[in-house]
Amino acid sequence: MEAYSGVIALLIVLAIFVAVSSALKSFKTSGIVQTLTEGERGVVYRYGKFDQELGPGRHYMVFGREMRRVQISEQSMIVSNQEVLTADRLPVRLSALLTYKISHPRKALEKAAGGFFNPVYYAAQLTLRDVAAEMPLEALVDARTTLDATLLERTKSAFVEHGCELLSMAIRDIVLPAEVRRLATDVTRARMEGLAALERARGEQASLRALANAARLLKGNPELMNLRLLQAVTAQPGKTAPTVVLGGATGILPVATGAADQPDPGPEPAG
Repeated sequence: MEAYSGVIALLIVLAIFVAVSSALKSFKTSGIVQTLTEGERGVVYRYGKFDQELGPGRHYMVFGREMRRVQISEQSMIVSNQEVLTADRLPVRLSALLTYKISHPRKALEKAAGGFFNPVYYAAQLTLRDVAAEMPLEALVDARTTLDATLLERTKSAFVEHGCELLSMAIRDIVLPAEVRRLATDVTRARMEGLAALERARGEQASLRALANAARLLKGNPELMNLRLLQAVTAQPGKTAPTVVLGGATGILPVATGAADQPDPGPEPAG
């Protein structure tokens, strides 16, 4: 009788061992065993209630537990083009590039319905709108590469509230409508034409000052006038000597060459 009872106990132990082994095998093949990498964290809920946060490694989800994966490595977000009004009420389309990472996985999942993404995205959109509304169009275009610190400071609180850390935020594109582009081009063209006219006027003034200085020098120094005259009548290489016209007592007499240089025979005798 005792031997029979021992056999029954042994069979019971074997049956329990087989059942446990099959159950573990079923857990592994059904995906209950989950593995987390270094860039992931797991938020575990037991029957819908928060249980714990898990780090990298292999974890078994049993007895009504469910794990939600959260990426904690750096991620990028692009705020697509949105039309805003500048301080001078001109429309412009802005887009931004953000870099962030999740610092509190549970808060990122539970703070807002559907997760953290939509709230922080809308916060970035509002920041772009507010910054554009405070600046005229020309100042916004000129400062597009220097607004990173301002955008980061105004947006990071929304990310912290939803369990994230905002690392950087910068304006990616500024797109002007066709009408605004034409106006900006006209303004730039008018400014450049004005600068060109100013430079021409300055050149003319400098030329007049030089001529006035030369006239004063010639008036007080006749030798300079003679020297300048000699330079003028001297033949330049490859050019003929110029013709000089001198003023006489009875008027201006031309100095000619050729047949006109023969002596005048005088009046013909009367017949």
